[in-house]
Amino acid sequence: MEIRPDIFRGAYRLVTECAKVEPGEDVLIITDTACVKYAEAIMAASLTITKHVNTIVMPLYGRLHGQNPSKAVAEAMKSVDVVFMPTVWSMSHTQARRDASRLGVRCLTIPSADDEVFARTMVETPFAEVKETVMTVNQMLTEANEAEVTTPAGTNLWFNLKGRFNIDLEHGWLHKGFKEYGDNFAAPPCVEANIAPLEGTTQGVIVVDAAQSAVGVLNDPIILTVENGKIVKIDGKRDAVALQMRIDEVGDPDICQVAELGIGLNPKAKLRGQFIEDESIYGTGHVGMGNNESTMGGTLKVNGHFDNIFWYPTIKLDGKEIIKDGKIVSKQIPPLTGYYVK
Repeated sequence: MEIRPDIFRGAYRLVTECAKVEPGEDVLIITDTACVKYAEAIMAASLTITKHVNTIVMPLYGRLHGQNPSKAVAEAMKSVDVVFMPTVWSMSHTQARRDASRLGVRCLTIPSADDEVFARTMVETPFAEVKETVMTVNQMLTEANEAEVTTPAGTNLWFNLKGRFNIDLEHGWLHKGFKEYGDNFAAPPCVEANIAPLEGTTQGVIVVDAAQSAVGVLNDPIILTVENGKIVKIDGKRDAVALQMRIDEVGDPDICQVAELGIGLNPKAKLRGQFIEDESIYGTGHVGMGNNESTMGGTLKVNGHFDNIFWYPTIKLDGKEIIKDGKIVSKQIPPLTGYYVK
């Protein structure tokens, strides 16, 4: 298959800058039948550095975000230096990814992979420039006891953050031997700050008016009622029905547990229905549901993770505004420039 130059450009940046693959390292690429061309681009880029590169292709059908691959795939992931995962369905929150990361394997997931992710977003995202911003917001989340989130559309939430801390630096880089990347996980071009609130404590209402990772860009808002850390009611039109169907497919009631408070910080992300980009848009926030043990240090071990993304959050930590209507207002946080969402 011929590799398009624009797609190769994103793959080359992924390999050389995000993962910083070194000569002699063993590289494994896990993909699915819909994303083979991105795997081939990553392979070509990797082969410019190391000759030890292999690819595994999984079937696409019958999977959801966060569900585990086969045992054979999981075992293969443990025995290399770097794993790239360009797939439709996210492998970020899988047990397989977590096990590989804990063994020291640098794991980079690229869920919702498409041409634009590789040809534009991966190329434009200022990974180096956003690092300090992401680290600062993560530290503020870690130090806070509680968070309040409101939006113009009606989101009104309270989170208990006592004793919780951010454990992964989500700004697209995953370099060997650096303490800040000790979690061995990244999902470029996703750039966000996040934290796992204390399970069973979140209260309020989420008005999902941007996108839902299991549904896509929304035609109508989905309204989620949260009581004691669990989504107990789903209201809305056709998109709400689609979300309920996805929840039913997981087959585990804990998929409805609130797992994450996330803040999009990628100034070059756009709303497109590809959640890896949607959830990282500067000007959005999101509440994850389901698994949070895999990447955020929570206690929820669910075979799935969905993100509910909303526009223009105002976020208070211990009563102090750090973000207002989607934009950074705290003087402690390095500002972002060149963003698409005005």
